[in-house]
Amino acid sequence: MSLYIQKYGGTSVGTLDRIKSVAAHIASTYRQGHRVVVVVSAMGQQTDELLEMALKLSPNPSQREVDMLLTVGERISMSLLSIALNDLEIATVSLTGSQSGILTDNNFGNAKINRILGDRIHKALDNSKLVIVAGFQGMSEQEKEITTLGRGGSDLTAIALTHFLKADRCQIYKDVDGVCSADPRLVPSAKVLAHMSWDTLSNLTWYGSGVVHNRGVHLAKKFKIPLEIRSSFNLETHGTLIGSVKPVEKAVVHALTHRKDLAWLRLDPCTSLKIPEILTYLFTQGEHPLYIHQSSSDAVHWLEMVISNSVLTKFERYIKDKQAGINLKTLGQNLTCITAVGDGFWQEPIVIDRALQSLERPTVLVDCKNNVLNMFVQQGELEEILGRLHKVLIEV
Repeated sequence: MSLYIQKYGGTSVGTLDRIKSVAAHIASTYRQGHRVVVVVSAMGQQTDELLEMALKLSPNPSQREVDMLLTVGERISMSLLSIALNDLEIATVSLTGSQSGILTDNNFGNAKINRILGDRIHKALDNSKLVIVAGFQGMSEQEKEITTLGRGGSDLTAIALTHFLKADRCQIYKDVDGVCSADPRLVPSAKVLAHMSWDTLSNLTWYGSGVVHNRGVHLAKKFKIPLEIRSSFNLETHGTLIGSVKPVEKAVVHALTHRKDLAWLRLDPCTSLKIPEILTYLFTQGEHPLYIHQSSSDAVHWLEMVISNSVLTKFERYIKDKQAGINLKTLGQNLTCITAVGDGFWQEPIVIDRALQSLERPTVLVDCKNNVLNMFVQQGELEEILGRLHKVLIEV
């Protein structure tokens, strides 16, 4: 029998009616003779609501206690979904991350998966049960603490289980029909892409798209795990298949993405030897720079980077407390990074020219690779900018 891993996001299980609908779809897959492991997120915006409660009690709550609090959301949705499936006479068992044997490091808020034991998952499957696993969470291997995997971590749970269980399919169900050429809420002409490479999806998620967890995509790429990004609201659509795609010998833009509320910083003096240490700190905060560049002149070294405004205060405190002698200067705030992801940009610079002309405004920074073009601008009419870029880069 084939083994399917199905992951359902928060909107997909956001209400009791949605849970009933998802349960019926899962039951249909199970009754076709497949073994099924389901990974669920918290219902709707429950994770944000729980975090908001914590912040009302303390402006700087213990991250250990925050992780303990936030993991409640997935436990609620997994239990309710299990109840709904049992009511459909499907033998089902729900398991938390720790019960599933998902062992992590001790980095609260953004833990890495070290390994998966999965004894109880195997036992349940051997007994012909359908298994529901709470996404986004695990247990630290040494300290036995409850940990979370970072925003969107349920995708990572599903992809890691696909690798561990050697599953035949990994289906990630969202509230969109698949991966689009731009955010359809901002660009009405955006289209669902039938196929996409792991590299392209990795770049899209790194530079702002929230369609799949970036670390999950990296894991899928590493182990060559095909992914299906599908809609739980429109089950007839085929969605987007993520895997290997043959390269073409011409410049092409597959999709656009963006991130807002960014800060452009300069650390001075700062040599390249400091970069790994600084990046490690930012990772513990769930943050990655969208731009990083080290320069020197007359034996003076400095580092420039672009990070989210949301972590700027903590980062300033870290530099002051842990990096004595380094001065942090803010060169720009409230920036937006608009990213074109494709291939062959250096072979045919006309694509770069079209993009920069279509901005119709000066850039603060430009960072161009052969398959990624990042354009940093002051925040403005994002919808209009994306619409122009989509028309000249993708709709041509």
